[in-house]
Amino acid sequence: MTEDAEIPLTGGERTAVTRRGSVVLREAGPWTRSVHALLRHLREVGFEGAPRVVGDGFEEHDREVLTYTDGKVINPAPWSDEAIWKLGDLIRRLHEATATFRPPSDAVWRGWFGRSIGKADIICHCDAAPWNVISRHGNAVALIDWEAAGPVDRLTELAMIAWNNAQLYDDDVAERNRLPDTESRMRQVRLFADGYCLAAPERHRLGYRIIEFAAESAANEVIEQGITPKTEHVPRVWGIAWQTRSVAWLLRNRSALERALV
Repeated sequence: MTEDAEIPLTGGERTAVTRRGSVVLREAGPWTRSVHALLRHLREVGFEGAPRVVGDGFEEHDREVLTYTDGKVINPAPWSDEAIWKLGDLIRRLHEATATFRPPSDAVWRGWFGRSIGKADIICHCDAAPWNVISRHGNAVALIDWEAAGPVDRLTELAMIAWNNAQLYDDDVAERNRLPDTESRMRQVRLFADGYCLAAPERHRLGYRIIEFAAESAANEVIEQGITPKTEHVPRVWGIAWQTRSVAWLLRNRSALERALV
């Protein structure tokens, strides 16, 4: 790859993302400067699991410019038990780093349905699903795609991360993705909580919050696609399908989930 060549990157569901040499370029939005303030803070406090803002953060075509994060995205493959524990540790260190962040007085954050779940008490990534987690040697080391960053309830963010990274999906999806059995995936939720050092009272609440988040995510998918009684074609029907089925699966296995977190 030449230094000037731009290579499209996977992800960037809403905006095009390309790599040019050692930097990543993405169409900027009203929230970009606020996200850059957060990323600069993370660098200042020594958190290494996030990209860096390059220069003033923008290039001539009004795209944001961040450093490229080297590594792999393992999705849809499952994490190992060791890796998901280390993911919990990574998120704990991230939350500790963001705790001292004071956003600009004119901060703007991208809209996200998860902000309405619980009461926002931190500002953080808000989309640390496995497709946004970079691994090296099989372990989670960094997060990419920070455009959804903003205020969030800490337990809500943990619920979203646990749901997607332990892949608490129904049996059909588990078979398609060659996931471990139900017991193993529930154990990974506990290992994630262990890596995060989540206190007992919050563990008791995490199981329900995972189900709540999955249900809200499925509902939001319907809203985003503008589905009405007159809708005949659904462009992203699989997004609705797997999330709705995940909610049903979680409800059937709620006792196992809650036992795993004890």
